[in-house]
Amino acid sequence: MRRTALFLALLAAVLALTGCGGQREEELVMGFVPIKDADSLIEDVTPLADMLSRELGIKVRPFTAVNYVSVVEGLGSGQVDFGFIPPFSYVLAHSESNARVILTALGKDNLPYYRSQFVARADSGITDLSDLRGKKVAFVDPSSTSGYLYPAAHLISLGYDIDRDFETVFAGGHDKALQAVLNGDVDVAATFVDVRTRYPEEFPTALEETVVIGYTREIPNVSVTVRGDMDEELAERITAAFLAIAGDSEGLEMLKTLFNMHGFVRAKDSDYDVVRETAEVLSVDLREQ
Repeated sequence: MRRTALFLALLAAVLALTGCGGQREEELVMGFVPIKDADSLIEDVTPLADMLSRELGIKVRPFTAVNYVSVVEGLGSGQVDFGFIPPFSYVLAHSESNARVILTALGKDNLPYYRSQFVARADSGITDLSDLRGKKVAFVDPSSTSGYLYPAAHLISLGYDIDRDFETVFAGGHDKALQAVLNGDVDVAATFVDVRTRYPEEFPTALEETVVIGYTREIPNVSVTVRGDMDEELAERITAAFLAIAGDSEGLEMLKTLFNMHGFVRAKDSDYDVVRETAEVLSVDLREQ
């Protein structure tokens, strides 16, 4: 009887610690792709991590990956619990580890999609996408939706061979792609709309010194994605926490300042089928990423 009572007491304690069989988290890692300098981004997003920690009652630690694929791998290995990742990275993460999208960000027009733009120096003489042959074009990252996937697919639809018709470089960030144009290191850069106003302190003359020469089709906005093995209860708590922060004036202002996000809507995997269709244009096999 005593052994049975002791066993039941221990079982009750274990269940209490694990949330009756659910996941017990002492810390959650929130991942980000390198949209700007990693050290600066970590410093900037710490207040958001703190706000999420209060909402969830769990410590949230921000983490910036060295590149886009690292976030995908982090979600698959469990080193990243959830994160802000662009559409193509989400599709890769879902394909590799069944990572689940829970939210899509809203832009300033309150729509869950955006576009890419092609930027050139205003004094370059390049005024149209038909002027790119023989030029040097900067993309952001091979796994960047707005910084490579959609711009490359758009150029292919215009008849370009992106491996032969111009020189391609990867800048490593949207801000770095813009900087490459401003410095004259490349002729054109593909970025999100409108990167030139996102970093006013770093590039105060960007609007005057550059011109937009074209746009892509619509792209689903950045996702909030959780690792594939996360239980539904915790995923829903994270979803509710982000929605609560976006519904708070201070939290919403923080999201606008950090990411130009104006809120969130609940999302599902099929919302990103358009990304898969675009990947087909580029002959990208998601299973081999």
